Amino acid sequence: MKILHTADIHLDSKMTRHFDKDRAKTRRNELLATFNNMVNYAAKEGVTAIIIAGDLFDVPSVSATARNSVLAGITSNPEITFFYLRGNHDATGFIQDVIKKQGELPRNLKLFENDWTSYTLEEDGVEVVITGAEMTHENNRHLVDSLVLDQSKFNIVTLHGQETENSSDKKAEVIPLRDYRNRGIDYMALGHIHEPKIEQLDSRGRYSYPGCLEGRGFDECGPRGFNMLTITKGESGASAPTFEVEFIPFAERVMHELDIDAKELLTSDDVIARVREMAAAQNVLDRDMVKAQICGGASLDAEFDLRYIEKMLEGDFYYITVRDKSSPIIDYDSFMYDKTLKGEFIRNIRAEQEAGKLSEDEAAQIIKIGVLLLAGEEALS
Repeated sequence: MKILHTADIHLDSKMTRHFDKDRAKTRRNELLATFNNMVNYAAKEGVTAIIIAGDLFDVPSVSATARNSVLAGITSNPEITFFYLRGNHDATGFIQDVIKKQGELPRNLKLFENDWTSYTLEEDGVEVVITGAEMTHENNRHLVDSLVLDQSKFNIVTLHGQETENSSDKKAEVIPLRDYRNRGIDYMALGHIHEPKIEQLDSRGRYSYPGCLEGRGFDECGPRGFNMLTITKGESGASAPTFEVEFIPFAERVMHELDIDAKELLTSDDVIARVREMAAAQNVLDRDMVKAQICGGASLDAEFDLRYIEKMLEGDFYYITVRDKSSPIIDYDSFMYDKTLKGEFIRNIRAEQEAGKLSEDEAAQIIKIGVLLLAGEEALS
């Protein structure tokens, strides 16, 4: 039996932090297309069930396009059972809209309540029980205490929340792993954390966050996708089923953050060449999105025009942004007797620093901006 585990898809995300209006709309459509491609992939792979462990949507009011597309994906694949556990971002009206549109929920769409709800799947001699609950401020204090599982079955528990070891914090969306150990759980299908993660829960089971399906910001860099569980009947009638879980990278575009060491870089063209070199080494594709950060110590003579760098690289990637986080390396002694405006400026800032009015970082950044202005250049953020 194959079960696909996904979460944190965040359909209808605004996507306006990095993109203009048109490109943000394109990315929203790509995210919806990736969801549908995932469903099509599941159908081709003979997947029995898809578990959506929260935050299928990003906003309370879902667009008609997203609602209709998700509904079509469910209804056109009746051989797949969709288990949908709503998360903290999910649209409250989606289910009501579906019922209003169709008169009832699709038979292959299963929901969870505030108390534990269980569903049983049987295929090729394998019996799997999927149990889940939507976490709230009201139920989180007693939820784990009311979990009762048949330990002779293969048990999947679905929750949406932040893992923690300590059970003292009983706020909503907190999952105290210690309390869920040794309860007969084979796999915890979790959502809420956007970074893929597969870990051992106890001697019997594992827990996992599949992460988000597509990166939406540069805090979601690296491969994004979903988990595929393959559950196999035990070798003998008395043996418990065994399973494997594999993370499947599936995103249309991958987000990358490149840290460019400013050492030995003097010009914008030096930075451009280094970005291309690092992108090639890290297998960054032209359809991907890149944030390049110039870091470390830079020569005081270095001049980086960030807008020019972005313009020259915009054909290399789907999206590129460049930030200068470097600090100038300043040999104060070399400006001791410099009679230029630059020398006078640097000596004054040095004096402010020695008087305790400026920190070393503050002095370095002021000098960095001041030197650009004295050179007739516009300081770029």
